[in-house]
Amino acid sequence: MAGIGFELKKLFSKKGIILKVRANIYASLVVAGPMIMGVLLLLGAQLIARFGEASLHQQDLVAIIITYSLLFSLLLSSIFLFVLSRFIADMLYMDAVERILPSMYGALSLLLTVGSVSWAIFLYFCRIDFIYSMLCFILFCEGLVVWIQINYIAAVKEYRSIVAGFFFGLFTGLLIAFLLTYLKYDVVASVLFGVCIAYGVIIIVFTDLLHRFFPMGSGSPLKFLQWIDEYPQLPFVGFFSTLALFAHLMIMWSSPLSQQVEGLFYQAPPHDIAALVAFLTILITSVNFVTSVEVNFYPTYRRYFSLLNGDGSLSNIEKAYEGMMATLKQELFYLAIQQALVTLFAIVMISEVLVYIGLGFTSNMVGMFRVLCVGYALFAIGNSIMLFLLYFANNSDALLATLALLVCNIVGTWVSLSFPAEFYGFGFVFASAIFYLVALQRLYAYTKRLDYFILTKQPVFFIQKQGWFTRLVEKLDN
Repeated sequence: MAGIGFELKKLFSKKGIILKVRANIYASLVVAGPMIMGVLLLLGAQLIARFGEASLHQQDLVAIIITYSLLFSLLLSSIFLFVLSRFIADMLYMDAVERILPSMYGALSLLLTVGSVSWAIFLYFCRIDFIYSMLCFILFCEGLVVWIQINYIAAVKEYRSIVAGFFFGLFTGLLIAFLLTYLKYDVVASVLFGVCIAYGVIIIVFTDLLHRFFPMGSGSPLKFLQWIDEYPQLPFVGFFSTLALFAHLMIMWSSPLSQQVEGLFYQAPPHDIAALVAFLTILITSVNFVTSVEVNFYPTYRRYFSLLNGDGSLSNIEKAYEGMMATLKQELFYLAIQQALVTLFAIVMISEVLVYIGLGFTSNMVGMFRVLCVGYALFAIGNSIMLFLLYFANNSDALLATLALLVCNIVGTWVSLSFPAEFYGFGFVFASAIFYLVALQRLYAYTKRLDYFILTKQPVFFIQKQGWFTRLVEKLDN
């Protein structure tokens, strides 16, 4: 995040409305690019499938294969996401950039080994057409690569190349899918092949960028595993937060709204579509967290810790602390206000528009959309607060907040299934509200005694943790 912030600060410091708009566009595409591309690919795939006169079953099969592949690849990769983020940040700080690129290939080796075997077993029991299974398998593996590369691409300053890579991959994939469909090849296979090409192009572009930015490196590619011994909460924070974000969707696949598409592929179209559109309303918070909070908060954060670690006087440290906390409160307030306005607009205006644009929204779907908009808004602000907990290295409280979100979402959604469909989504709202309150309370309690946690709780003597991963890495390095 800090790597993105440095470059965005340069962009936003330039004068002129056009340059400000350009900076916002770059930030939006870099931060939310994977999500935006996934949605555009899904919509484009559906349009091409309709163009190819695909049946409703075939259209559902295309959508569900893309959704399952990307969702479960994200879920698996989330185990390493925060660990790798911390590892990359530490290596940049220590000027040990030769360690960065090998860690990406080490993480991918582990994830692809575990993920490919698990996904192959899942597809075997799905019993869908072999060619569909192969394309689904490829897309799942590509998803693992892209989600991991996003962590590393954040440190690369080539914004134009990153944005161009997203759009070139999207355009190439949809064009190939359209041509194959036009030539009367199997419509499902044609569309899925095009989506695989799209992600393949992005992987090639990102790999080229990363190899131009980072050296080939040396040492064990599994060095990053040592950071699990140092920060054992981070894998669980990443996995719990990601699983919690999608748990209500998975539970709804066994609800009265559930439909079996084929094999083990299930969907709940009324809830899934409403959730997808509602999720898009929080992209503004994801972008603003970087463009506003990172750009404005980081300088005060850096000043405080520079004085604390250097030769700053007590009065200067206290002033820096007050300035940092004032900026933190201000930026969280702005984030909450912006998200509240977007959510209110979505509930009042967008929900009415959805009925008339031909997406098949019924009155129940509109109701679920409005409820889920509130849930995702609370989640977005709670997630921003949780990221601040990680910023202050308060990993234990971040884990507590994400665990509360996961448990409350699972329990709340299951309970909501015993009520009429009008109540679907309230479980996620309840969970997001708890997530927000827990994260806010822990951030307030921690920052109120920040000097105590930073100074007096540190060990007198540094002791290297010798966990299982550390011993493994040392052996591999030797």
